[in-house]
Amino acid sequence: MTQKTIVENLSQKDSNEKAGLLRPTAVRRRAAARLASVQLGYSAEVTGQPLLEAVPTFLDNYADDIARQLRVKKIDSEHFYAVVSGVNNRRVELDQMIAAGLSEGWTLMRLARTEIVILRAGILELDGMPHIPARAVLSRSEEHTSELQSPMYLV
Repeated sequence: MTQKTIVENLSQKDSNEKAGLLRPTAVRRRAAARLASVQLGYSAEVTGQPLLEAVPTFLDNYADDIARQLRVKKIDSEHFYAVVSGVNNRRVELDQMIAAGLSEGWTLMRLARTEIVILRAGILELDGMPHIPARAVLSRSEEHTSELQSPMYLV
């Protein structure tokens, strides 16, 4: 390694430290899409509005805030729509998978709405999106439980 290469590497390392060691932009955009899909799911659960009908209003009012929170220009729209439409289309199946994993005596009705929407989105990604690392899905699901103040035993 030349002295120039060492200086460039140190400079890059220093730059990364100053940037707060942000994840790559594509990863943050997908994380923003996950967060948006969970927040939309929760909103639809609480209001009773059909999930797909709530998308335009939700995006108009919250997408920019979520993107800003995760330091990206915009969320990964393709991933957002894949998660939202997947949860919408497979909701009964996802709920059955969740119910099958609950302890004896527990039902879906006993879980908080936030827990259910996080589990639906996470299971959908794990089951239907093999190109996304399971570790990333589990990590983000854990972060969502913290952000939305759900108990950590879900992940």
